[in-house]
Amino acid sequence: MSFLVHVSSSESREIHAFLLDGQSGRLELLETIDVPGSGAPTRGNIPLAWSRDGKVLYAQVRIDPFPLSAFALDAGSGRLRLLQTADAPAPLAYLGPTRDGRFLLGASYDGAMLTVNRIEADGRIDFPCLQTVPTPPKAHCIVEAPDGGWVYATSVDGEAILVYRLDEVSGRLAPAQPAAYATRPGSGPRHLVFHPALDILYCVNEHAGSVAAYRVDRATGALREQQYESLVPPDFSGRAMGADIHLTPDGALLYASVRKTDAITAFRVDPVSGALTHAGTFEVEAYPRGFAIAPNGRFLLCAGQKSNRVSVFAIDSATGALALLERHPAGGMPSWIEIVPAPAGMRS
Repeated sequence: MSFLVHVSSSESREIHAFLLDGQSGRLELLETIDVPGSGAPTRGNIPLAWSRDGKVLYAQVRIDPFPLSAFALDAGSGRLRLLQTADAPAPLAYLGPTRDGRFLLGASYDGAMLTVNRIEADGRIDFPCLQTVPTPPKAHCIVEAPDGGWVYATSVDGEAILVYRLDEVSGRLAPAQPAAYATRPGSGPRHLVFHPALDILYCVNEHAGSVAAYRVDRATGALREQQYESLVPPDFSGRAMGADIHLTPDGALLYASVRKTDAITAFRVDPVSGALTHAGTFEVEAYPRGFAIAPNGRFLLCAGQKSNRVSVFAIDSATGALALLERHPAGGMPSWIEIVPAPAGMRS
């Protein structure tokens, strides 16, 4: 089986599309796509997200007028075609469709807000926004619970994980009671990921360089801290710049990156409790702002924002260890990776 890999690079304002061999981990460049926007390098990153049906890829350039673009996937060639570009009300650091695929959620770090847009049947985004929701400073991530109903968003400088009830008919968000969970002081919650089978939410913390695990109450959406683990050496000082977090598809291994240490840390995940056991810390690309795990769980791909490369690592499923296989250039300041199965009828 093969996978499509898309790496967005903010300085060169482009997306590099690769084909990943699901057996060997070999990476082959398919095309490079310009992302609509002004000629200046975009701020921070170019967030990417696939529609739930895997037919449309969304991307935003985070400089005025904040164009949000939709690219249609050609199932025969695996190439992208620009479907739509429209201006969003703010620069978005994170994009994600709801589980039913009807709405696109966004989190704005600079604008301190969340956005909701309806997604049309052909994958186009309906403008203007259906809803904008103000947040504490530096909203960075927004995800829906796997079984629906609850939406969680991070506020880095607000030191909180925000909780909302999602109306799955209208798409509107309403604050839960309580509406926010205060994280440990100095944490700086950034990105979130749900365990695929347990009521556990994991968070990578930007300032502290740590991972926190939270038990989720399905009835109320409330969170309770279960575990807190550092990702940096004991003598580390300053802001660690924790960045990204992902689980293998079976939920057996969790990985989190720290930009200041150029490293990704692995944890084994207890299948009953969701508890984390440290499995090793591995040197990766310089400033690993974004990484992703292949849907077959065999490979981790890491983007180095300062090395301008994407690297492929083999995952040892027994130990969690990462072994470098390949490195490829990926434009200027690559910082986001999405991996999806290649279309069944795709021509080689």
